[in-house]
Amino acid sequence: MLSGKWVAAGVAVLLVLLVAALFAGYAWRPAETEKVAYIYRDEFGIPHIYADTDEGVMYAFGYAQAEDHLEDMVRNYLAVNGRLSKFFGEAYLQQDLLVKALRIKETAENWEGQISPEVYGLILSFAEGVNRYIEEHGDELPSWVASYRVTAEDVIALQYYAMLSRSIGWAMKELKGASAESAGWGSNEWAVAPSKTVDGSTVLLGDPHLPWSGLNRWYEAHLEGDKLHVYGATLYGLPFILIGFNRNIAWTLTRNGVDLADIFVEKLNPEDPTLYLAEDGWRRAESLEVTVKVKKGDGLKTLHRVFYYTRHGLVVKADLERGFAYAMALEGYGNLRAIEETYRINAASNLEEFKEALKLRGLILWNVLYADVDGNIYYVYNAAIHLKSEKYSHREPRPGWEADAQWGDIIPFNELPQVGNPASGFIQNNNVMPWFVTVESGIKPEDYPAYLVDRDAEMNDRGIRAFSVLSSKEKFTAEELYNLAVDVHVVAADKYLDSALKEIKEALAGGKFAEHIDAAREALEILEGWNREALKDEPGMTVFYFWYRRYRQTRDVVEAFRLAVEDMLACYGKVDVKWGSVHVFSRGNITLPIDGGDHLAPTLWMAGHTMAKCREVCASGSSFTMLVYLKPGNITAYTLIPYGESENPSSPHYADQMPLKSQRRLKPVHFYREDVEKYSVEVTRLRLP
Repeated sequence: MLSGKWVAAGVAVLLVLLVAALFAGYAWRPAETEKVAYIYRDEFGIPHIYADTDEGVMYAFGYAQAEDHLEDMVRNYLAVNGRLSKFFGEAYLQQDLLVKALRIKETAENWEGQISPEVYGLILSFAEGVNRYIEEHGDELPSWVASYRVTAEDVIALQYYAMLSRSIGWAMKELKGASAESAGWGSNEWAVAPSKTVDGSTVLLGDPHLPWSGLNRWYEAHLEGDKLHVYGATLYGLPFILIGFNRNIAWTLTRNGVDLADIFVEKLNPEDPTLYLAEDGWRRAESLEVTVKVKKGDGLKTLHRVFYYTRHGLVVKADLERGFAYAMALEGYGNLRAIEETYRINAASNLEEFKEALKLRGLILWNVLYADVDGNIYYVYNAAIHLKSEKYSHREPRPGWEADAQWGDIIPFNELPQVGNPASGFIQNNNVMPWFVTVESGIKPEDYPAYLVDRDAEMNDRGIRAFSVLSSKEKFTAEELYNLAVDVHVVAADKYLDSALKEIKEALAGGKFAEHIDAAREALEILEGWNREALKDEPGMTVFYFWYRRYRQTRDVVEAFRLAVEDMLACYGKVDVKWGSVHVFSRGNITLPIDGGDHLAPTLWMAGHTMAKCREVCASGSSFTMLVYLKPGNITAYTLIPYGESENPSSPHYADQMPLKSQRRLKPVHFYREDVEKYSVEVTRLRLP
């Protein structure tokens, strides 16, 4: 018989074994032998991706993106290969020809020397994840998608083309004689230091204003791997976050006024037009024959085109009778480093690392704004463009044969306009020049060339509003900064309405309105009671909009008011019309009212299109709003995209963010693992290769 001591010892051993059994799968569980990634989908379908390595995260991210909008991704990849017209017809022929003439894909295939093997491996993993989804769902996909296999070079080419397209647009405007400064889209950004917040947070707002369809659409995601611990948004088909935050930093971008292209006039040899004049004599133009297959009915037509190139770039126009040709020189041409730079920004943990990433000079433009958990805020008017003589206007073609008209080296990074931790405690840039970013910025217009900045630029309405609010008080609550992120105050009304109301009153009293006098009086009363906010329930915004549109045409206050009343009566039969019945957005069978101004009467929270048939169905504006509050170990963020995370009309996430957009509300971000798991509605365990 066992003694009591051994019985007690036996019970103790048994208890240890029972405890070990209870907790099997936790501390004592053997590591999984197969490599896996987890895709958690939250209530809005946002993928939160976890893997042990960044390669695993990229593979799963490619798979998750494909789940939500594979067809649009493949269309983007076809675009950079110059193959859209093969599947979608002649409407895409000119785009395909330009892409092939600019050698977009061929440039991407020569990535070595610009992209590190490490980052190339991540891009390759992303492409393989997309292909995994295609292979698993081939029977459900259109044939042109099911047969496609994405390469790493496709992804590199897409990032390259997304950047170069800005330069192409700039060049085309200069060629046509349009103002190059009007190229591009707007955006909002501001950052507030801890000294200016009640709770000591550093706060950053990013709000790019882009079309809600096409190439520049945002996909929101959360990536947790080895070096990557990042949340934000990227464009369809790209692997790294373009605007976002990680555990330590947050950053965003807005469009700046950098001159991204020049048209060079080339003198042609009258005896041989393939020769063009340089400062050292005649040079031979290069030529390239490209082939494009175009869908024609049920078949394909093969087209061949020959393109010519001078040392400045692709010849886009020629006048052989006069002996001239026009070549476009594009900033960023051949520069593939944006994708490497973006990855390094994603992985940066402090301001020094962030700046080192920017010094790769892959991003050729943007107002870049930064904030971090240590309380730093930083801004740079970023531009990877060439030095050149200001003897020649940057708005007009340059003589290709003159030595002093040629481009020089890239402007050094430390010579760009930049501001760090200003005494004001805030930085804002809503597409304004760098000297407007804060109080006493220290940046002077005369210190920079006209092709880099617009020395004569004034502050725009969105800049006026953000600067006014941020400089109006010493400290802000979190709620006050949230309200600024979705602000719809109409600065144009502040500029014009008081004096306009006085003139309109006098005109009404003087009997200048022979027709529609009652409607005119009602419209005036509505304007007088308006709070100057572009709110969907405000009829005052509608009356102001119709008046302001006519005023910009006539520059006559009273005549504009008379025409506005006539316009509203013709459209609606009345002048008491809520802004939300005029200003809407739509997807599928859902149409909702939306707050905010458009490009005619801007507000910080933007939504607009063309007013057609008495209604503005908005299709551009605030496209990914991101508000981040940063403290060490405590990140709080809010985001919103206009429609939903999925492009599949049958998905519950096709339009589920529209009600929030209509209510001018942002959704909370789930950034920490416990919150991700708590709000997860779907989990995919993806085996990695």
